[in-house]
Amino acid sequence: MSWEAYRWTAKTPSELYHTLGPHGVDELVRNALADVWRELPDEGRSVDAAIRAAREVAGRNIAVWKKIKQPSPAAFFEDLRPTSADGHFRQAMVLCWMMMPRAGGRKVTDALKIVSQVFERNLANWQDDNETFTGVKAKPGKKKTGAKATTAKKAATKKVATARPSKRARVKK
Repeated sequence: MSWEAYRWTAKTPSELYHTLGPHGVDELVRNALADVWRELPDEGRSVDAAIRAAREVAGRNIAVWKKIKQPSPAAFFEDLRPTSADGHFRQAMVLCWMMMPRAGGRKVTDALKIVSQVFERNLANWQDDNETFTGVKAKPGKKKTGAKATTAKKAATKKVATARPSKRARVKK
């Protein structure tokens, strides 16, 4: 481990938060998105293409972290691709992990949930900014990047609402 990495890992989550601020993870995700934008070829550069490419970067890095059985620095950087976007995204994930409170135990799944929320928020902001600067409204299906999650929540709510009452509730009637 390099001395720079050791310097950060030797700090408590609250010290990291105090030093890097609440925007630390968000800033690294935005750096990854900026790298994705710059790495696209000029002739094919668009917000839709960048969002597709960003989802690929996020997807492959999240997939590696989902396989982690025992969190360790080596596991955190396993199978890291040599692109700036991958590096920034993985750094965002590691920083999130390091800033999470250690009391009560940390879970990789919790870090992934936080980073995914920050990532989705940034993609939604990209789409809003694109509308602002181009004057072109996004198609209804493309506006909200978390549409799948919203649909799943609605389906789950509907399933609960239409579920049969428990046997105990039926007996009371």
